[in-house]
Amino acid sequence: MSIWVLINLLKIRRPSLVYVVPALAFLLYFCLMSAEYFYARDESRTQAVVETMERIDKHLLRMQHIVELAMSEQDSNRVEEEVSLAAIDLEVMVYTVLQQNSEIRFANHLVWRGSSAKLVIDGYDSSMHEQASLQGDSLTYFNQSRLSIQAYSPLTITSDMLIDSNNIIYLEYDVSPLLTKVDKRVLQSAIRSWGVTFIGLLLFLVFYHIYLIRPLRLMAKQASLVSHDKPRRIGASSDWHLSSVNVAFSELEAIKSHLINFYDKLERSEKQLNDSQQRWLFAIEVSRNGIWDWNFASGEVFLSDRWKEMLGYNSDELASELSTWESLLHPEDKADALNTLNQYLNNELDEFESVHRLKHKNGHYIWVLDRGMVVEWDEQGKAIRMIGTHADVSNEVRNKQAVIHQAKHDLLTDLPNRSCLLDELYSLKENHQHASAGIYLIGLDNFKLINEALGHHHGDRLLIQLAARLSSYFSSNALVARLGADEFVVLTKNLSDDSNTARRHVHALASQIRQIIARSFNINNQSIAVSASVGACFIEQSIQISPEQIIKQAGVAMQQVKDRGRDGYLLYTAEMEEVAQHSLFIQSELRGAIAAKQLSLMYQPIIDRNGTVVSAEALLRWHHPEMGNISPATFIPLAEGSALIEELGRWVLIETCDFIKRLEHKALQLDAVAINVSARQFNQEEFVDGLFKHIAEHGVHAKTIELELTEYALLNNLASVKQVMLRLKQAGISIAIDDFGTGYSSLSYLQSIPLSRLKIDASFVSEIGKNSSSNAIVKAIIDMAHALNLQVVAEGVETQAQYEFLMHEGCDKFQGYLFSRPLTEADFIGFIASAPTKKLMSVS
Repeated sequence: MSIWVLINLLKIRRPSLVYVVPALAFLLYFCLMSAEYFYARDESRTQAVVETMERIDKHLLRMQHIVELAMSEQDSNRVEEEVSLAAIDLEVMVYTVLQQNSEIRFANHLVWRGSSAKLVIDGYDSSMHEQASLQGDSLTYFNQSRLSIQAYSPLTITSDMLIDSNNIIYLEYDVSPLLTKVDKRVLQSAIRSWGVTFIGLLLFLVFYHIYLIRPLRLMAKQASLVSHDKPRRIGASSDWHLSSVNVAFSELEAIKSHLINFYDKLERSEKQLNDSQQRWLFAIEVSRNGIWDWNFASGEVFLSDRWKEMLGYNSDELASELSTWESLLHPEDKADALNTLNQYLNNELDEFESVHRLKHKNGHYIWVLDRGMVVEWDEQGKAIRMIGTHADVSNEVRNKQAVIHQAKHDLLTDLPNRSCLLDELYSLKENHQHASAGIYLIGLDNFKLINEALGHHHGDRLLIQLAARLSSYFSSNALVARLGADEFVVLTKNLSDDSNTARRHVHALASQIRQIIARSFNINNQSIAVSASVGACFIEQSIQISPEQIIKQAGVAMQQVKDRGRDGYLLYTAEMEEVAQHSLFIQSELRGAIAAKQLSLMYQPIIDRNGTVVSAEALLRWHHPEMGNISPATFIPLAEGSALIEELGRWVLIETCDFIKRLEHKALQLDAVAINVSARQFNQEEFVDGLFKHIAEHGVHAKTIELELTEYALLNNLASVKQVMLRLKQAGISIAIDDFGTGYSSLSYLQSIPLSRLKIDASFVSEIGKNSSSNAIVKAIIDMAHALNLQVVAEGVETQAQYEFLMHEGCDKFQGYLFSRPLTEADFIGFIASAPTKKLMSVS
């Protein structure tokens, strides 16, 4: 079928030569000139990039030699100077020397040193690093997306400065300024060329308009007057021969003659047409609904004024064509409506009836009930005419949809609920999907604390914001649902036919979900940081288990994340069921552990710079009659996930108060005994009052109690936390930040809350002496704490070398196996009673 036949069938209005030919001429001109410009620009760009890459390769060859020589001589200053000198070039974005594990050894930005290039350098690709190392040759290429040249140049010297063998020089050079200059030069040349050809094109179009377009437009105007019932304005037939239209070509003269002949035929049929139209209009307008009349032979469709009025149009605003109705159909309803019509015309249905949406003039859609029937057939019995009506049924449809939507969606976030999620999973199972899918169960960490600190209204606002984030990110081929409280689900479909690729995609999406949630939320003009525990379940192409079981498996994986300390992600495995059962058993046994007197406290001494025991940390231990000693790392996370942590916290506080009183009876005095307080316990409204109550009941001084908090306890509402700490401080209770440096909250809280000391995490202390970076981190923590008038306690001191380094850097107190392991109460009292100062030896 040719394009002209298609235009006739669809009744598309033909464009005018006045616009088409100039438009095509200008389009051709623009395409040719643009092609020439882009070709010249790409050639110039390529040449500029190649020349720059050659220059960089030469520089890297020289730099490689210098770095290898400096490494072999252990001359790190020489490398730093060369890197700094090379970075003087303003176009050098990144200039680094990397180790095999992507750790930055030397860089043009000092803050990058010691960091992983994967985390701090956007353009860095570890696979290119590995490829360059394996090939033993430099890889230099142009990164189109970043408009930069990236180079990976391997080093062949092994030294103490770079302990592995696959080290490279990584350079990224910004070529955008160079490409801008090239583009400007090519554009100037192109503008000169365009100007000359544009003048020639204008001269051609002037000739074309005078001798062809102008005569055609005059004849078209006269023909239009005839078709609009205005023949007397241009005279009788003889007047057509005396027309002032001058033509220069024979074809135009023939068209002029034919116009005169057609006028007589048009005048005779005009009266018959007007009479027929008046009769039809009267019959249609008295009808209550909209009326349409479709002539299959001609393709013409009559639409009554009422039909148009329902859609907000005047009687002359819509063309009487089938395409008018088709163009107004909602995209989602178009296929069904046309299919129903074709089935009726093919005698597959007894009547035509369709409920679909049509677009209103104002832009919204209304629901209509469309009915029709064939009223005329040709000699072969084929339908040639159909008449129908349509009525506005929007209110009825909306009421029905509202009921269905409410049953399948969460009222707070308007996300699909559990019922809708199960429907989707059942649909995947019944349709035998050909691609894998993944389901992610998301549980916000400590959301109850946020509700209690900010109020349920602001907690609801956080849930709404999170729902909006997830919905905007997973906008297609995924379902975001809320199961209730702080639990959300993301179901991603059509991942991949390949199982391994799909599993990798599941892992990647889980990481992205955590990043989406980790971005701070602005609630009531406060920046709230939250984390999430994400449990994922990989759904095979052929689903063998029930949708309920799939959700349960994702829940098991999520609970495993919570049990391991929250803020993480796990993909479900069959072994998790056993772990979940074991965790459930541990949690159940823990409920009766206090009453069964299975819990006890151990006390680890804390030594000052003089070697004197000045305080102790109370450590909770659990000895189960069947399983033996159960590690706190096993049962504490389980307790924090439930209300058990509050009961354990009260028991520890009471036992500690009794311990302090027994020490006083033996005339043994400590500055304080430190107890660990969980974030959940600390953020309870009644925590401070309960603490004061127990201290008063046991008759101990508040200053003999020290609370150790992790940085996680400060993440929810810093203003509320500050008020609680001020009350504790005023009462004489000191507060320490435990495991300092392992959290992820802002260090700005150190300036605003009343702390007494920081405890350096044992992971930093254990690295002392192994490399300069570890030493620098510990020294920086000590200096920062002292600048803020805070004492520093080092945890996990195990060797004499660690102790001597910490002493030299001014650390205030020490705790670790070098001095003593955690002791029972009797052993601790004996330890204090012995000589307080001993020569310290390394622990084997």
